[in-house]
Amino acid sequence: MAILSKDDARAILEKAMSFSKADGFESNVNGNVGGNIRYARNTVTTSGRESDLTLIVQSNYGKKMGTATINEFDDASVEKVVRRSEELAKLAPENPEFVDVLGPQQYLKSKAYYESTANINPEFRAQAALNSIKPCREKDLIAAGFLQDSANFQAMINTAGLFAYHASTGIDFSITVRTKDGTGSGYATRDYNDVNKLDTGRASQIAIEKADMSRDAKAIEPGKYTVVLEPAASIGLLQNMIFSFNARQADEGRSFMAKKGGGTKLGEKIVDERITMYSDPTHPDVPTSTWTQDGRPRKKTYWIENGVVKNLFYSRFWAKDKGVEATPSPGNGI
Repeated sequence: MAILSKDDARAILEKAMSFSKADGFESNVNGNVGGNIRYARNTVTTSGRESDLTLIVQSNYGKKMGTATINEFDDASVEKVVRRSEELAKLAPENPEFVDVLGPQQYLKSKAYYESTANINPEFRAQAALNSIKPCREKDLIAAGFLQDSANFQAMINTAGLFAYHASTGIDFSITVRTKDGTGSGYATRDYNDVNKLDTGRASQIAIEKADMSRDAKAIEPGKYTVVLEPAASIGLLQNMIFSFNARQADEGRSFMAKKGGGTKLGEKIVDERITMYSDPTHPDVPTSTWTQDGRPRKKTYWIENGVVKNLFYSRFWAKDKGVEATPSPGNGI
């Protein structure tokens, strides 16, 4: 039951909304099913499967808000969680940053759900681990790795007429390979929505080569060196960077996007002109949800173009306070 269709998710949310007596109501239902396998010292150590389904309801009386969650879906339980959110709302102080729920929105379509990934079973995970462990054993190297797969959905509804639904799948794989004498080490990682793109043996070969090449590393003198980062290293830096494009943090002087003396770096060149960075929730290689947690539509957005900062993202409250368009955060499709 953890992965609901669009119609089944809507039915649960409409049932919850039918119990509401508050001025405003918003509800989310989220679910996931997934599994994993872990190995160390060339031997599988653990494997498992998880499943979860959660209903979240938010009620408001004016600017007073209350939120409650539950994972039972019979009528009595759903009504109970709605009443609880209303009770909490009546007890809560007014939220000075409250904004009304959004009305109906139009969303782009994003292909992020693949049956191939949703149908992964324990036999597949065991074979994926073997395909990684076997070449390491053959080269007398030691492997430790982790594979995790999942199928997820999220849906929301509110009393202003908004409804949104998104389903996705994902598989993540990482491996560390070391030489037995501990002088060499290699690492590789992969993640996809479609498991058909993953080859754990091929990914492991990269870690194997790194472990071999790094045997008996030699110290070098301190100084300036040109370093080329592979994608696995670069993405961590880029994610930290892009999620600092928060307009409020910049306006309040709390991020590297803030200028000394006030203002932000919007419109300024901050990196080499060869750098352009954008997010696109419909990109076939990195698809993500086309709507945010508050229901705003996501679209292709340029954050840096030819080295120049083109956009910052705003919460609805901060956009209203500043009198600008509420550009949403990029999500994972960077």
